[in-house]
Amino acid sequence: MLYLHFVALIPFYDERGQNSTCVLFKDGSKEYFSCSIKAYITKLLYQLHLDPRAIRFWTSQVLGAKLNTPLIIDETHILLPVKFRKPVTKQDGCFGYVNNVFIQTLEDYCLTLSTGQTLAHLSTKSYLLKKQKDAAFLSYAYTDYKKQYEFMWKD
Repeated sequence: MLYLHFVALIPFYDERGQNSTCVLFKDGSKEYFSCSIKAYITKLLYQLHLDPRAIRFWTSQVLGAKLNTPLIIDETHILLPVKFRKPVTKQDGCFGYVNNVFIQTLEDYCLTLSTGQTLAHLSTKSYLLKKQKDAAFLSYAYTDYKKQYEFMWKD
């Protein structure tokens, strides 16, 4: 499935207690994968011929932060980290991602999407607003960075 079609990646535990990923799509449908959010995103980025480590490194250089930074796919599709559950163990993935394009309203512990879906989460409104500002900054930086290499694709 193309990255443009999904709205959110939500972590959950399956019936055996293993980390799994729920993908919410634009049309309201859901798809479940038996891998962690990190593994799902890594596979997705590799399918798009993007290097996840390079993206995270560039993002950390631009924002000056390493943890819980937005994940940029292109200048219009940026995934915001949202805490969806309390971690059970150390290194437990409690953060999911929501596509910034589909966020309609932000409230404490509740997120309304443009598709009409409402997501309950554990992040505060101020945290999400900060992540949205980081995402806007990343979008500007990405556009500026991309201009340096436009000569490669011009006829």
